[in-house]
Amino acid sequence: MKKVNVAKPGLRIMKTVVSVLIVMILSTLSNGLLNSYDMVVVAILAIQADVTKSFNEIKKRIASTIIGGIIGTIAMCIMYIAKSDLVNVILIPLGIFLILYLCSKLINKKEYIIIAYYVFLAITLDEAPEIGWIYPMRVMINTIIASIVAMVVNLYNPKRKSKVSIVKEDTQE
Repeated sequence: MKKVNVAKPGLRIMKTVVSVLIVMILSTLSNGLLNSYDMVVVAILAIQADVTKSFNEIKKRIASTIIGGIIGTIAMCIMYIAKSDLVNVILIPLGIFLILYLCSKLINKKEYIIIAYYVFLAITLDEAPEIGWIYPMRVMINTIIASIVAMVVNLYNPKRKSKVSIVKEDTQE
């Protein structure tokens, strides 16, 4: 019989799974206040090869969510007040323009665009705009909580030497 070698999962795989497990538990315990889909996506994206890359991904995700959330919330409120398909047809491309212009020209963060688009469209194209600012706030809260979980999990490194040292005091009398 031929022996088959199976590779062990790496630390990044395990950290991703642990992050997903924790956010799923938090989502379940929240009785619907936290959205498991949003949190799982953030947790998966936040676990990077090293802590610095992870932190940069988390910063990008939070900033993008806030940009898309603010522009989406403003557009959604206008759409809700106007209750006009024509207004919707104008506001969606206008919101896309604002995100693109803000991220690429004003703050020079092109990497924020895709996530900001996603959040903006999730807010403005939702079938229930009467939920108002609650949805964007939930998305931002989900993003922040999942980002913190992923960052804490990603800080764990069993190979890292402890930087805490015990200093023996000299007790000469």
